[in-house]
Amino acid sequence: MATLQAIRSKAGILVSIAIGLALLAFILTDLLTSGENVFGGRNQAVAKIEGESISLDKYQKLLDEYEDFQKLNSGEMNEEQTARLRENVWNELVQTIAMGKLYEAAGITVTPEEVFDITAGNNINPTVRQMFTNPQTQIFDKNAVINFLKNKANDPQANFYWSFMEKQLISERLFTKYSALVKKSIYCTDNYAQFEAKANAKEVDFAFVGVPYTTIADSLVKVSDSEISKRYNSNKELYKSEATRDIEYVCFEVKPTEADRIATQEYIAKQKEAFGNPETNAFEYVQKNAENPVGERFVRKDQLAANLQDFVSGAEINDVFGPYLEGEQYKLTRLVAIAQRPDSVKARHILVRNNEKLADSLFARLTSGGDDFAALARRYSEDQGSAINGGDLGWFVDGMMVPEFNEACFNNAKGAIVKIQSQFGTHIINVQDKGVPTTKYSLATIDRTIDYSSKTYQDRFNEASVFAAKCTSAEAFEAAVDTFDIMKRFGRNIKASDYNVGALKQARELVHWVYDAKVGRTSPLFTIGDNFVVAVLTKIQDKGYVPVSEVSTAIAFELRNEKKADELLAAINGKDLAAIAAEYKQTVDTAQNIAFSAYNVPGAGLEPALVGKANVAAKGSVETVKGNNGVYAIQVVDEKSEEAQVSAAKTAYQQMNYGIESQIMRNARNNAEVEDYRIKFF
Repeated sequence: MATLQAIRSKAGILVSIAIGLALLAFILTDLLTSGENVFGGRNQAVAKIEGESISLDKYQKLLDEYEDFQKLNSGEMNEEQTARLRENVWNELVQTIAMGKLYEAAGITVTPEEVFDITAGNNINPTVRQMFTNPQTQIFDKNAVINFLKNKANDPQANFYWSFMEKQLISERLFTKYSALVKKSIYCTDNYAQFEAKANAKEVDFAFVGVPYTTIADSLVKVSDSEISKRYNSNKELYKSEATRDIEYVCFEVKPTEADRIATQEYIAKQKEAFGNPETNAFEYVQKNAENPVGERFVRKDQLAANLQDFVSGAEINDVFGPYLEGEQYKLTRLVAIAQRPDSVKARHILVRNNEKLADSLFARLTSGGDDFAALARRYSEDQGSAINGGDLGWFVDGMMVPEFNEACFNNAKGAIVKIQSQFGTHIINVQDKGVPTTKYSLATIDRTIDYSSKTYQDRFNEASVFAAKCTSAEAFEAAVDTFDIMKRFGRNIKASDYNVGALKQARELVHWVYDAKVGRTSPLFTIGDNFVVAVLTKIQDKGYVPVSEVSTAIAFELRNEKKADELLAAINGKDLAAIAAEYKQTVDTAQNIAFSAYNVPGAGLEPALVGKANVAAKGSVETVKGNNGVYAIQVVDEKSEEAQVSAAKTAYQQMNYGIESQIMRNARNNAEVEDYRIKFF
């Protein structure tokens, strides 16, 4: 286990690879060969991806495997982290199956010999190299890999960990091969490079006048239903949509009342006498009674909040300040001690774990004189980070170390050698130097957050229940909103995989209801965080094409502007800029040093067509172009060109390959045929 722990501590890169890339292919071998029955027991499908049916049982095992691996690296996960991990695993599952089809078509595989080569051979994967690099020498230790592989069978956790990693490394290798194949297929021709080079070497200065589409009233431009339908049908792929739902909802938030605030203040006030009693150990009291207990530490006056600075200025030891309000907490603060202490100390140490006899021997040798502290630290200290430097920890500020270690360093004289215990083991400390002492204060604080009471919770629940009882229909929901004078909120484009709805976190129960309801149906009362929620389903969008009726307004806007553009272009053609500006009450603007690669034009905004026209227009002539926000008349007044660097343009084009990996993955996932049934189970 010690070896596994050492590996886990250095496996950060692998974790990000495992969760961030499409590296699940080999984990899914069994997953893709079972679960054909959509309705049968544990074999019922949670999805169908690229024709492959994914059973609930196999999918759950995959989720469990990823969760177990994540827990090995970073401990237990909260509900939000688990939901995020599950969504990542789903995305990678889709991506991996889609990529698997591409690997198969390209004939790409990874042999056992390659696996050995990247884990213990001559071409070690960077992740493996990092994990088995000696922290002292910074040299990769191949023998450590081999020893780990020989012994992992004796440790179930280590065996699982390595098995999981090996699958990731194989999948990464597959993807590396495929992306390299794609990169090699991309080539920039000399003609294209020359065109790009000339375009990049040229900049233009031009004057222009913009005539907005709003110049012509919408009412004067007719767009027929047949025109809208024709545009819709010719661009139907633009209106493809996932399955989504829209809702309207209200939140009865449970939050503290004035009575709750007063109760919190009174609770803290009652602690004052016992907390301030000189016989009471202040920091033990803090540990038992504070919501956010902080151990003892000394701070300068200028490090305190203004109210506490005023308090310590005239306070005596054991005086208590408060109750006082800080944010959403009431607090009491007791002055425990005043001392002259330096801000920082320089020290070195030797750490010995589970060997008191060795610790006593080393301490005796160092206090009797003659032994070299640094040499003993390098040989015996189990704090490997400092051992290589002779145990030297450098300078550190007051409160930075664990309490026992901190106090030993700050309370002992320069040159002292002391032995203390901490949670890490036995420390033999040499205080090497100390900063200039200043007046510092030790303060103990107990706190209590203003929170709602059970009565407040029950009152809000009763109010929300009355509201929910009135909501028997969408119309009744609207009426209840008015009666209760409560703000209505909107949840739009809710996907079946969503865990959050608007500002509501962990609203999975609401999402389940949304996908089981009909339009106009009102929900039961949901408890989501500190909110009671009632919703009404307002729209169902099934997977497929958005109906033309829902996008007709946007299409009509687009068609109307095109007709306006034709009319305006016809009206301004043949006129000079000044005449156009006067006729349409616009100004003649200028733009300087505009290259072909630009998108924005000062004074016009995002207008790539204007940029393109300016870079190909003849100098001195007035030309027109249709833009995003209106039509433009332009006149190029100056052209500046440097020598075209064709080779540089070609190199730049080839460098586009560097981002192709993410594009390959994104395209594979987006183009996959997916039927997602997870909403039935999760």
